[in-house]
Amino acid sequence: MSAKARETFGYVTGLLDRMGVLAEVDAMALELLAEAYADYLAACDELKTFGSSYYTTDTATGDKMHRVHPAVAQKNDADRRIRAWLAEFGMTPSSRSRVKANGEEADDPTQKYFA
Repeated sequence: MSAKARETFGYVTGLLDRMGVLAEVDAMALELLAEAYADYLAACDELKTFGSSYYTTDTATGDKMHRVHPAVAQKNDADRRIRAWLAEFGMTPSSRSRVKANGEEADDPTQKYFA
């Protein structure tokens, strides 16, 4: 793992442990989440340095074309992967209600109305 991914791995592992949803079998998925976050940060750094349009080229007619920096696509891809992994671990507001903590039954919000 990259240095940033290792840092993220430790942070997320602590969060999930406190949430009570961490299991030993989650290591590979956590590594993928951490690497996606490291990729996201690297793309953000690249875009801060060079901007989202990275060069112009001459076309056959002599016109100039602005190209989107490849880091824009890398950032978007990493964002998609991060959101998918966060949802798997119940780390988004909508997914959190569906995750059970270490064998506990998930809270049923209807119980307070129909109990």
